[in-house]
Amino acid sequence: MRTRAFIVIAVAALALAGCGNRNLVLKVDVLSYLDASQKIINVPVVPAVGETGNIPIVSDMSINLIDGLDDAAQVKSASIALGGLVTVESGSGSGRFKLYLSGEGTDPLTTTPVMNVPVTFSAGAPAIVDAETAGSLAVAELFTQKNLHLAMAIDSVTIVSTVTNMTVTLSKLEVVVLAGRKAF
Repeated sequence: MRTRAFIVIAVAALALAGCGNRNLVLKVDVLSYLDASQKIINVPVVPAVGETGNIPIVSDMSINLIDGLDDAAQVKSASIALGGLVTVESGSGSGRFKLYLSGEGTDPLTTTPVMNVPVTFSAGAPAIVDAETAGSLAVAELFTQKNLHLAMAIDSVTIVSTVTNMTVTLSKLEVVVLAGRKAF
């Protein structure tokens, strides 16, 4: 009788194991794909006091990814975590730190930014960039391709006092991709 109960419990457990969403969670450390020189960016040109402008940080960087995720699973969404600092030796200002992603053959700066974070920077008080996005299918689909293009800029920059030696330091750029069973 105990053997029969054990077999019934084992069969039920195996049957339940086939139920559920069975999601695959893949964490991609995009920052690790970048060279050290691409993680600390010295900004050569900053708008003058009273002018509003755009500061390009990275105009178009190609990142090679692992091909074939789309063949193995159905990608459902992706969320992004971004961390870094904007420091200046002197002066102050504000703007919007924007992250752009695109697929092969598309200039990332022509797409809608996937992150748009307000920053305020001044000498002695670095602007801390620490933001996350909610899951997005559009972003997730970019991670099913072999190549991804990335661009960053500080947009809508307003300089209050003359800025010298601006540096952008990236400390985190991670994407969490959620994929599930592929319907065959």
